Amino acid sequence: MEQQQVMMLTEMLKQMMRGILAKSNVTIHCLAEETVCHADMADRAAHESDRNMMLIMSQRDRIMLEEIRNALERVELGEYGICFECGEDIGLARLMAQPTATLCVHCKAALENERMHVSNPYGATEYLFDK
Repeated sequence: MEQQQVMMLTEMLKQMMRGILAKSNVTIHCLAEETVCHADMADRAAHESDRNMMLIMSQRDRIMLEEIRNALERVELGEYGICFECGEDIGLARLMAQPTATLCVHCKAALENERMHVSNPYGATEYLFDK
């Protein structure tokens, strides 16, 4: 991969990180200021549901931040854009779509295909998404 492409993807990763950090600051602020008392059970349930969704989304953001940090570390080590499985270059189109990717399209497809097939104890193959 060309140095210019790596620099472009690095900037994309840094923008993603800034966006997530800005969003997480708002989430933390919202959760910290939460002193609402709802008399109505439906309002309380809706509020609790919203709070749980916010917590789930913040957990997903933490995972994404870790993936971004790992990708930036691979850039520093000169290992960015190299498939963990086969050692081949990860295509630019894949990295543009998923800058934190660690597998090339072929290895990712093989992994997904492997996950879709689950063997049952009787030897027959079941498909996870068949039903």
